[in-house]
Amino acid sequence: MSSSTRIITLLTDFGLRDHYVSAMKGVMLGINPELTLVDISHLVPPQDIQSGAFTLSQAYPYFPPRTIHLAVVDPGVGTSRKAIAVAAGDQFFVAPDNGLLTYVLERETGAVAYEINARELFRQPVSATFHGRDVFAPVAAWISRDTPIQRLGSVLNLPVRFAIPSLTRLQHSLLRAAILAVDQFGNLVTNLKPEDLPRPCKIVAGRREITHFRATFGEGSPGEMFVVPGSAGYLEIVVRNGSAAAELGLAPGAPIDVVVQ
Repeated sequence: MSSSTRIITLLTDFGLRDHYVSAMKGVMLGINPELTLVDISHLVPPQDIQSGAFTLSQAYPYFPPRTIHLAVVDPGVGTSRKAIAVAAGDQFFVAPDNGLLTYVLERETGAVAYEINARELFRQPVSATFHGRDVFAPVAAWISRDTPIQRLGSVLNLPVRFAIPSLTRLQHSLLRAAILAVDQFGNLVTNLKPEDLPRPCKIVAGRREITHFRATFGEGSPGEMFVVPGSAGYLEIVVRNGSAAAELGLAPGAPIDVVVQ
């Protein structure tokens, strides 16, 4: 394997209908034809930075050293928001500085962020509405060609982060939790871990009381709403053969309560 053979992952909210993702891939392959490109997802809900951040956080740990993760969920494209590259552990991240790397920065305590301002590496002219193609894609590709990340710009000490919802105690018998993400099946990923739950208890979500706790998706009855430990390590609210998100009308960031019985 040559030194230029590298993996770049892509995560965007661009969808699959338009040309945006393929244009980014074309730019990167023009700089480094030996790239391996891996799609994490292009179906992040439009402009949903928190969902994109969570999805990225669940995928990147499984990639090998020196992988470059290119993430573009960028409602502020063309504004004064910064572009950043981050060295975290043995991997690299290229993204807008809008909180999209929040989970990465929380987990990788030794991460170092750099503001991207090396315009000679950009595709010219730079579109005010498509930095994914003209800024982030070429920068990721040049990193894959062993361009030192320090060349991209100066260290950014306080990259943007959003507040990750935490478990809080409102009363002796009442805990406040939150929804972190909604997956393709309508399962609601909470910020609760199995060890967080006092027993017995019930979860109140969207004015619905959930009292059933199962070990697998298949243990519930058809149409039943229950809680199951998910593969990400968090508890999920699910409906057997249905969508908990649709039934409860909840989205990422929505509060839920744990009531100790």
